[in-house]
Amino acid sequence: MDFSAGAPLLRVTGPGGDVLPWVVVRAPVVTRDQHARLNRLADEGCRFVGATSYLGFPGAGFRDERDYGLLCEAWLHCFREPERHLPPNGPRVRVSESDFTDPRRVDPRLVARALPPELVADVVHVSGAEPWRQRAKNWPLAARCLRRLSEETDLRVLVVDAPPGAGTLPGVRSSGPLEWPSLLAVIAAARCLFVPAVLDASPRVLAEALCLDVPVVVNRAILGGWQYVNAFTGAFFDGVEDVVPAVLGTIGAAGGPRSWFTAHHGPARAGERVLRLLRSLDPSLPALSHVLLAPDRGPASDGGRREPALPGTR
Repeated sequence: MDFSAGAPLLRVTGPGGDVLPWVVVRAPVVTRDQHARLNRLADEGCRFVGATSYLGFPGAGFRDERDYGLLCEAWLHCFREPERHLPPNGPRVRVSESDFTDPRRVDPRLVARALPPELVADVVHVSGAEPWRQRAKNWPLAARCLRRLSEETDLRVLVVDAPPGAGTLPGVRSSGPLEWPSLLAVIAAARCLFVPAVLDASPRVLAEALCLDVPVVVNRAILGGWQYVNAFTGAFFDGVEDVVPAVLGTIGAAGGPRSWFTAHHGPARAGERVLRLLRSLDPSLPALSHVLLAPDRGPASDGGRREPALPGTR
């Protein structure tokens, strides 16, 4: 899936791309165009399901004034304790947008093999230069942990889309943002992906690393993505004090991240779970094996507001 940056709405489609009368609300609807688009879809008879993809949405502090509990009939969520974050009404299913990551597209056999030496690293962290991205990716903790890794190990550490000042961390290299094929190549060449985020509900880069057969080291407190971490895929860490053993224990120890992800996730498996939820609300849906999520191609735009782009920016 290649979601439009900033779009809070997704269309539910059949496997062949035929559009169904269901719309996924994945982030706050904040601009005039977005509100108009949502109202137009409602007037056309569409029904709405929420998805936890943007920061802590729909929790307090991560939404606008709209009552998403009334708008959305059900929720696709990533939370360990959904009752703490979601409206009390409607059915729920544990499905994240990142579950739709397609191993056929994100395949280590398809990525570029030749990389400049400055982009080859043992440990890769994907961050962001903008303040909101730094918050989402938990750059303050990342900086402390990466410094510790550099000081106490011989591992090569790289920050992609580095925040200002990242280059001053001793022993830590940094790069600007990379195009998606280049980013996949950098991750595929690494020995682990480091994910210190907490406010991340659908970390697509985590699912992509697993598809590339690269293990992950993930903050135990992360909102979404925790479900991908197990003995086959990587390890959790809690903070600066245990990050070094977590990384060293993961490198070379996790067995088969790609095989595990392929066996449990991907478009067909995630889409089957979503279809089962929607069919419980709408028995008139056509006979399908699964559904997919696609960007809404309506006239709505983000009006220059960048924050809701988070789910589509790894």
